[in-house]
Amino acid sequence: MSDYIKEIRALIGSRPFILVGSAVLVFNREYEVLLQLRSDTGKWGIPGGAMEPGESFEETARRELFEETGLLLKRLKFLDVAAGEEYYFQYPNGDEIYNAIALYACEDWEGNLKMNDGESKELRFFPLNNLPYLTERQELIINKLKDSGFLPEIREINLEVIMECAEVLDLQRKSYRIEADLIVTDEIPPLKETFEHLQDCGETFIGCYIEGRLAGAISFKKEGEVIDIYRMMVHPEFFRRGIAQKLIAQLEQIGYSEMIVSTGAANTPAVKLYEKLDFERQEDSVVGNGLVLANFKKRQI
Repeated sequence: MSDYIKEIRALIGSRPFILVGSAVLVFNREYEVLLQLRSDTGKWGIPGGAMEPGESFEETARRELFEETGLLLKRLKFLDVAAGEEYYFQYPNGDEIYNAIALYACEDWEGNLKMNDGESKELRFFPLNNLPYLTERQELIINKLKDSGFLPEIREINLEVIMECAEVLDLQRKSYRIEADLIVTDEIPPLKETFEHLQDCGETFIGCYIEGRLAGAISFKKEGEVIDIYRMMVHPEFFRRGIAQKLIAQLEQIGYSEMIVSTGAANTPAVKLYEKLDFERQEDSVVGNGLVLANFKKRQI
């Protein structure tokens, strides 16, 4: 408890007052959210705390997160202000408050988790679909996040919509340019594809959108129970954020007996990805001007 709040409590006792502060939903690369097991309540919650005199909401967010977790926040996204009767809280010692919370989200941070101030028993990242028990007000905050557009949205792409097709074309040129450099060739068909050829390819495209931007996409054809992946593309600005893994997971929900995919054998990141996702490497093949492809197959268990 800050000296400022102690002074107020000395004047009003345990009676309720409006406590203004900030809270931050911090995410790792897998979009798991950071929660703290609080020392005062023994319950899991979202890191954050009360504003000090003279601070802005953002300054409060950065200071509180560093004090409670040891993390230095870079880019913050403001989500909403949470206030109202549902944000009333009574501490175990009887102190009552009505919270007014500026809510932020952050996926751009640095540092290692460290419990600095004694307010936490544990700090841990949780998948959003497997959260521990949260109080009602914490659940309300999580629901605000789900409505914010901050989380990745995965949906089918309609290539008949000009803007969506243009986004895919731009994405694949940037993504396959990286692969071309890795395998030292420009003989990659998507780099030469036109708008019209893309629209006529006959593949189904699924995209991963982050804050409205197309961060990655996967395309495939399905014949019977076999899913043939034709393209896996991630925008360079969104590398190492688990997007390809999310797209594969989405594809697996369709149902299949086998899933097959090929990538340049010299594309080490892609090869490691498929191996990590339990694809079995098949015999390599050679195409075009001596380009070696690593071929993979995954059977549904």
